[in-house]
Amino acid sequence: MVPALRYLVGACGRARGGFAGGFPGACGSASGRPRPLCGGGRSASTSSFDIVIVGGGIVGLASARALILRHPSLSIGVLEKEKDLAVHQTGHNSGVIHSGIYYKPESLKAKLCVQGAALLYEYCQQKGISYKQCGKLIVAVEQEEIPRLQALYERGLQNGVQGLRLIQQEDIKKKEPYCRVYFFPKRISS
Repeated sequence: MVPALRYLVGACGRARGGFAGGFPGACGSASGRPRPLCGGGRSASTSSFDIVIVGGGIVGLASARALILRHPSLSIGVLEKEKDLAVHQTGHNSGVIHSGIYYKPESLKAKLCVQGAALLYEYCQQKGISYKQCGKLIVAVEQEEIPRLQALYERGLQNGVQGLRLIQQEDIKKKEPYCRVYFFPKRISS
């Protein structure tokens, strides 16, 4: 059976179809055109779905995709209050894939963030989606911040953050010449 995903946008929108690289055959009728959820004499309240997801942002759409891939026979509806998908919080995203360095070790947030980042990079590779894994500089600008920097480093190691390392002032200046950092000795004990 072809998976069915339909979504309603705004107060009374039309279903829109086709999520490139994500929902194979997910929307529309046999003709390939999206199915309207409103209009044509049929209201959204009379539509029937096995599952309805509220919110057409990145989390809602990722949830719908995962459900379709695992349970292709389900009819899934996504409700979105905005006129288009992913224009609210998702549309204001900075585009950063977080590493998980800040979360408490062994917490669900830490585990999911580290695992999610790895899965997102893998997904981008598989689908040919370009990305730049440029890293992040976390710096101490005062001597008092050195212990907090060291604690973040330890926390990142405990969380399994990939590519984490301490670098010195001269390496920071190569990456970001205008960054003002506290100059500390050549080695910080780990």
